[in-house]
Amino acid sequence: MGDRGGVIVVGVDGSAGAAAALDFALAEGWKRACAVEVVTAWLGGGHDGSPDSDELADGRERVQHMQDQVVARSLAGQVSVPELRRVVVHDYAGRVLISRAELASMLVVGSGSPSSASHQVLGSVAEYCVRHSPVPVVIVPAPERIERRAAASRG
Repeated sequence: MGDRGGVIVVGVDGSAGAAAALDFALAEGWKRACAVEVVTAWLGGGHDGSPDSDELADGRERVQHMQDQVVARSLAGQVSVPELRRVVVHDYAGRVLISRAELASMLVVGSGSPSSASHQVLGSVAEYCVRHSPVPVVIVPAPERIERRAAASRG
């Protein structure tokens, strides 16, 4: 296992599960005195499947804005914050996360949507990360999954 200065890599895609993963990574980063690298990857292309430069620029701007909003919401709830690094990459999320985690101390991802038809337990990116990560992977459940489980145990 590598250790890139105690970096925790966390995937953020705008979902509730990813926001919960970011909250976990920030808290864990602070406890461990580790930097937290927030990674967002996206795919998108033109009509023939190959993105042109305008589409890439527009896509990057939209994804960066989404990441900005998710990070801002998460930081608003934090008392103490570790060093924060941010990365936006045009590629498949699983591949990017595994690459970024190569020398990290851990990789944190949110679980898939509880209503997802396929990959009902983890989600495709989380599953890819579990199968290919060179470092430990922490999978944080989506808040609605926790709420559903709590409601079921009460009633």
